[in-house]
Amino acid sequence: MWLPKDREGSVLNIFDGSSTKSDAQDAILEATKHWSADSSPDILFVFHSTTQNPQDIASNLYKRFPHALIVGCTTAGEWLAGQHKNNELVLLGITSPNIRWSMSVLQNLDLPATEGAKKTCHELLQQLGIKWADLHVEKHFCLSFFDGMSNQEEPIIAAMSNELGDIPLLGGSAGDNLKFEGTYVIANGNAYQNTAVFILAESKIPFRAIKHQHFIPGDVDVVITKTDVKKRLVYRLDGIPAAQRYAQLLGLDVKELTPQIFSNHPLIYPYGNECYVRAIRQVYESDSLEFGCAIEEGMVLNLCKHQDMALEYDKLMLELKQDMGDIRLLLICNCIYRALEGEVDINQLLAEKTNAITDHMIGFDTYGEQWQGLHINQTFVALALLGSK
Repeated sequence: MWLPKDREGSVLNIFDGSSTKSDAQDAILEATKHWSADSSPDILFVFHSTTQNPQDIASNLYKRFPHALIVGCTTAGEWLAGQHKNNELVLLGITSPNIRWSMSVLQNLDLPATEGAKKTCHELLQQLGIKWADLHVEKHFCLSFFDGMSNQEEPIIAAMSNELGDIPLLGGSAGDNLKFEGTYVIANGNAYQNTAVFILAESKIPFRAIKHQHFIPGDVDVVITKTDVKKRLVYRLDGIPAAQRYAQLLGLDVKELTPQIFSNHPLIYPYGNECYVRAIRQVYESDSLEFGCAIEEGMVLNLCKHQDMALEYDKLMLELKQDMGDIRLLLICNCIYRALEGEVDINQLLAEKTNAITDHMIGFDTYGEQWQGLHINQTFVALALLGSK
């Protein structure tokens, strides 16, 4: 973490708002009604549910704030100002003379990942007027937002991490309230599918990238014995139709498998001292299981055990406060299955715990999280920014 000796220049102006209105123009007007008439953010983060139309949100925001970088996506839940929300639009704008931002839109995620990553990084660096050699882990960070139905996060985030080196890289995949019909990312005046948006920032303001989960290995392992890697479909576990085997482990019938069950009983891939969740999205008629991130034949998965999410999260927040002091902003990407596991009261408690250590927070419930060169599930990743008012 980069801590300059003199924080006098760490000014960070933040303004936010939300709306439940379905009409895009009405929602934006309501969310920004307390903003000053001359508000002109350097960057504007926007996250919204399927209640609002993504293209209408993108185009109306661009008309309202033509000089701002505008970035965000559709969600499976929203976070703002100490509240966990559903079916809302949330906005947060930032102005600061001490952060410079650049943005690149990577369309057609089916193209070779290495080629796309090189092009994206070149655009990001060119906009900031710097070279690769100028990148510094204490001055630069990168945020990613993916179409959550693209199934292309793994190769691209790995290629981007390879290009950026040790620069903190984190983000989330867009959602659509568990409909699994269509997810969108927003960049300036457009809403895109099969697209990723990257933000590279150069900051004189101290920051820290954060990752949190609360699982430990359990006593039961299963082996993926038949799969379609590209579609993230597992046909068989331990040689048995995948949904049947998973239900069997839980003492359930296949018909009882729901997103809530998937959330409460995730499978993990233990590697080294880390546990990486392989979340199940849905069951198909063939009793195959669609997963939320990379799987492969022969992979050994573990039916994990839970630690207390609220307790472990509280430890993280206390540690963050002790390490960083006054936090001005937390930008949050939280897996939808964490939100389902937490249910309404726990999610609100987590939002309040977050709000207790920071002046502002914004974020969304995702269909997957990016952390350095990995795409993962059922995890909380965030960026914390310090700074004075």
